[in-house]
Amino acid sequence: MAITEDFERSSGLAAKAMERMQSDRLPPTPENFTLWYVYFSGRNPDLTRTIDLALRDGLTASQTLCDELYKRFFTLDAEAQAIRETSDKARYALGRILEQLGNVGSETERYGNALTGFRDELDQPLSLLELRAMVAAIAAETKEIADRQSALQSQLQESSQQLAEMRVSLDSARREALTDGLTGIGNRKAFDLILQEAMDASVRDEQPLSLLMVDIDHFKAFNDTHGHLVGDHVLKLVARMLTECIKGRDTAVRYGGEEFAIILPRTSLANATKLAEQVRSFVGARQIVNKARNANYGTVALSVGVAEFRAGEPAMALVRRADQALYAAKRGGRNRVMAETA
Repeated sequence: MAITEDFERSSGLAAKAMERMQSDRLPPTPENFTLWYVYFSGRNPDLTRTIDLALRDGLTASQTLCDELYKRFFTLDAEAQAIRETSDKARYALGRILEQLGNVGSETERYGNALTGFRDELDQPLSLLELRAMVAAIAAETKEIADRQSALQSQLQESSQQLAEMRVSLDSARREALTDGLTGIGNRKAFDLILQEAMDASVRDEQPLSLLMVDIDHFKAFNDTHGHLVGDHVLKLVARMLTECIKGRDTAVRYGGEEFAIILPRTSLANATKLAEQVRSFVGARQIVNKARNANYGTVALSVGVAEFRAGEPAMALVRRADQALYAAKRGGRNRVMAETA
C-alpha cells in the first residue's frame, strides 16, 4: 500500500505495528506489518472496527485472524480476479467475432462483384459452351461463399459458446465472492449489498427494517480450550442454526470472526427483538458434540443487539446502533438480547 504519512508519523506507526506483532508473538511478515500499520494509522475505519471487535476484552491476535483480515482487506478478491480474467477472454472472443464478420463482409462483396460481372457478361451474346462455363463458375462461387458462411457459422457458434461459459464463470465468481468460505452463508460483502438493497426497499415501500448483530460469547476462550477445528465447527453450526431460524426474505451472514448479522426486511423493532430471543434460545439449547470422538463440548451462548432502520440514515449508522445494543448485552452479562433505546 502507498504510505503517505510524513517521516515522524510513519516511524511512529511502524514502531506501533512492530510492538503489536511482538506482543502477540506474530511473525513480522510484510502482510502482518501492513495490517497493523494501517490499523494504527486509522486510514481504514472498517479494518479498525473489525480488529477492535475481534480483540475486545484485551484478547491477543492469532496468525489465523491476521491472515483472514489481510486477505479480506488487502488482496484482490475472487470476483475482481474473475472479472479481470474474463474481460481478457471476452476481449479476445469479441475480436475474433469482429474479424470473422469483417471477413464475411469482404467475401460477400467479392461474391457480389463476381455476380455483377456474370450479369454483365449475360448482356452479351454467348455460345452454349460459354454459357455452360459461366453457370459452372457461378455455381463454384456460390459453393465457395456457402462453405465460408458455414465455417463462419461454426466459428460464431464457438465464440458464442465461449461467451456463455464466461457468463457462467462470472456468475460463479460472484456467488463465491459473496459467500463465506467457512460457513457457506453470506459474507461481509454480501451484507453490505443486501443491507443497502433492504434499506432502499424500506424507504420505497414504507416498510420497517431491522438488524440483528449476533456474537458468540467467550468464543476466543472456547477456541483456546478446544482448538480451532472445534471452533470452526461451532461457527458452521451457528451459521446453520441462524438460517434455520429465519425465513423468506430474511438474510443471515457472517459479519466477521465470531460475529454474525441478520437482516430483517418488513420487521419492526419489537418483532425483531422477539426473533432475536428465539434465536438466542434455539442456539443456546443445542449441545456441541463430536460423534466421531464421542466428545461433548457443552453449549454456546449468544449476545444479540437489535436496531431498526431510520429512513435517510446511512448503513453504518444502523450497524453502529445495533453494535451499541450488542455491547450493552455484553456489558449486561452476555447471553442476552438488547434492543436499541430511543
